[in-house]
Amino acid sequence: MRFFREFFGYPKAQEVFKDDSRFGAGRHEQAVSRLIDETDMLVEHILEKDEQVFEELLTTDKFFIYHSGDNEAMKAGADQLNKVYEYFRKFDWETWEPGDIAPHKSFMLTIWEFRKVRGGDNKSLLNALKRMMPALELHFSEGQAKGMPYMKMAMGFWHGGNVLGRTGQQMRGEQVTSYWNIDWKTWDYPTHQPAIIPNRKGILTHPAWLIAHSQNLETDPIHRGKWIREKLLAGTIPDVPITVDAVIPPDHQKTLRQRMENRTGVAYCWRCHEKMDPLGFPFEIYDDFGRFRTEESIEHPENLVKEARRGETNEFGASLPVYKTLPVDPHGVLQGTGDKTIDGDVKDAFDLIDRLAKSEKVRQSIIRYAFRYFTGRNETLSDSKTLRDADKAYL
Repeated sequence: MRFFREFFGYPKAQEVFKDDSRFGAGRHEQAVSRLIDETDMLVEHILEKDEQVFEELLTTDKFFIYHSGDNEAMKAGADQLNKVYEYFRKFDWETWEPGDIAPHKSFMLTIWEFRKVRGGDNKSLLNALKRMMPALELHFSEGQAKGMPYMKMAMGFWHGGNVLGRTGQQMRGEQVTSYWNIDWKTWDYPTHQPAIIPNRKGILTHPAWLIAHSQNLETDPIHRGKWIREKLLAGTIPDVPITVDAVIPPDHQKTLRQRMENRTGVAYCWRCHEKMDPLGFPFEIYDDFGRFRTEESIEHPENLVKEARRGETNEFGASLPVYKTLPVDPHGVLQGTGDKTIDGDVKDAFDLIDRLAKSEKVRQSIIRYAFRYFTGRNETLSDSKTLRDADKAYL
């Protein structure tokens, strides 16, 4: 487990500063913590299955999102929300006075969040109900089968919750769904996870990996491509020459890729960048928060179409300004696997990942990094047999 955390580097997502206003769905720091924990859960799940681990890590279409890893507990928490909604939706609860709570109090005290209401008197329970029901109506008003069992009432984590995380404390960070282009308030929540999530394939499309390999305000095709070249294709990239001004000039009428191609495409730079950029460009189908996209927002005041407004959210529950956009070009090139049937032009990240997962060189490169991790040194010529034996053992 520790090897894969270090190998993929996704815990570094917490070290990349992101502005909450650009996240748009709440506190990024809190949500990204859950994102990293759920990447750990995915790796653990695949390791426990122990079937084609490398290929599964690279190509799985199933992920954990706002989940503790305990399917039964998450189902019970979601069922409890549905239970409250189905019970009270038959009543005109919006007009109730405290005295109207009395006939329903015994039912309410079967629900964890009502039992935790301070005082437990009718007035306090009514106030809690009027805070909870609007949220539940968002969950179920469009026919959703399950609502996400997040905390409806603000209270200290030490109080526990109707569902608990792996630390034994209440689960937080429900805004984690925004990274996956999902609005947690209206999501038909899959209680049994990992679950299939559209527009994703493996760890390299997981928001945690994408954020860890991004800049503060933009994506980072160069370092994403460098990571693939070095970690999966066993290649090397020389250090940036001291004479090079390694800055992509701003241009508020172009995508990041267009700006990069104008700068890194010159002959002197391309000698190194041809090993990285074509491997990083396919991941431009995700923004720097790991959200899937087909259009790139050109974030600059002169391109502003509409300012963000409190209470107005987009399809994945984020309150964000709207900018002019340009189409994303995710085409790239894979070279260096040593297999002519795999090398060649790729149309997007999914195509690239499928090819990488089929490569013997990729498998052997991961084994080489595992050898270095567990022995604490680089391999030497005398280790050749050990590495070949490890490769055979994996197969």
